Amino acid sequence: MTHLKCSQCGLNNWQGAEVCERCGASLNHHQPEPVMTRPDVPAFLTLGGEAPARSRTWKVILAVVIVLAVGGGAWAIYKRSVSSAAAGKRRQLVERTADERTRDAVLSCLAQPGFVGTKVSEQVLGAVHFELLQVSDKEVYFSAPAPEKIGQTVESLVARFIIDPKRIVMAQDDAGRLRLGKYSLLRSDEKNVFFKTPVDNIKFDGGTVLKFPFKEATYTLDMHELEDFLMNKSIFGGRMNARMEQTRDGRPVIFANHGALVANPQEPSLRRFVDELTRDIQPNTEGAREARVQRVLDFVSREIKYDLRETTYNFELLKRPNEVLMSAESDCSNKAILLGSLLEQLGEDYLFVYTPDHITVAVKQGGFPASNGLFLGWQGEVWLIAEGTAPGFRIGVDHLQEESRLKQFQHVQRPRDRDVIFDLATGKQLSFQ
Repeated sequence: MTHLKCSQCGLNNWQGAEVCERCGASLNHHQPEPVMTRPDVPAFLTLGGEAPARSRTWKVILAVVIVLAVGGGAWAIYKRSVSSAAAGKRRQLVERTADERTRDAVLSCLAQPGFVGTKVSEQVLGAVHFELLQVSDKEVYFSAPAPEKIGQTVESLVARFIIDPKRIVMAQDDAGRLRLGKYSLLRSDEKNVFFKTPVDNIKFDGGTVLKFPFKEATYTLDMHELEDFLMNKSIFGGRMNARMEQTRDGRPVIFANHGALVANPQEPSLRRFVDELTRDIQPNTEGAREARVQRVLDFVSREIKYDLRETTYNFELLKRPNEVLMSAESDCSNKAILLGSLLEQLGEDYLFVYTPDHITVAVKQGGFPASNGLFLGWQGEVWLIAEGTAPGFRIGVDHLQEESRLKQFQHVQRPRDRDVIFDLATGKQLSFQ
């Protein structure tokens, strides 16, 4: 995927944006630059249409990716007004209502189960299944189980999120296949009803608080907090492509700036979660700092499932910390982003340490032992590795598989120092592309 750099303020906007998210300036669409991509999982878009289904599906996927990316992943409908007296001036975006922002944030999550998991759907749709967001027609497709199976009518099932049931269009049964315009769905007990409705006929409860329970604590996220994450207001942000001093085949080596996805200190939803996770550790007592750091590492290493799928992609797939918690699975990159975000809530100083094909976290030694030899020196301090991919890893104590490779430390970064990454060998600051 590419992004577009604003000539006025320099912000990197997602492909498909017509105006800059920060300053509103018109974007030049003929100068794309490479950036981290966020691939969607296409399975939920494939509805079993006829011969043209492949091309139709990819068009839909492309449209969904573009729209979800605008504004940091939130699907938004922008209305533009141009005053006749100000012809030729920049078009201005009309502010969306609170209900529209909530709707767009939830639809963004429903359309990206590969990023946020399926628990959002369960909490906002109940027994109804999200099937497709058709951007060009501004319509959303859903399916539902057979009413007799769950003892509810379709009307009662959709009452929680449909404004006017008369604006629902139901699919027709064609020999066991539910057909709705150019899309169709194979009928089953779980997907016995297939229907669509305009986007503006959808309204989710703005007071909804999403809940994602874990063993030691429950992550909660209200609609305003969800929107702030999707609009990248709750993360450090920054330029995504860091450029190494080394070259490969005469070309610069680029890697993703993971620190850009780390949450700001005192982000409300993460702060609540960390407080609950460490509630039994008395502050300002001997060893409290080390106990709190180890506790959040234990959570990341034990309760966030390591997702092998993410390691097989030929691109860097990065998630925001809330998305890691919502999906409860991740690879090393996103475990580091989540761990760093939780440490930010503790006010803990830490580093991202980049090694060949891996990223890990390091914390100041303080009262931790250093018997395992997994540490590095940086700016006059000793930093111990806190490895989030090894379940139950004890800082300064435990050893790891392929430890010699992990010790090939290449770059270090304090995410809070936005867009600053150092080459450990030379001490020089990397540039960005």
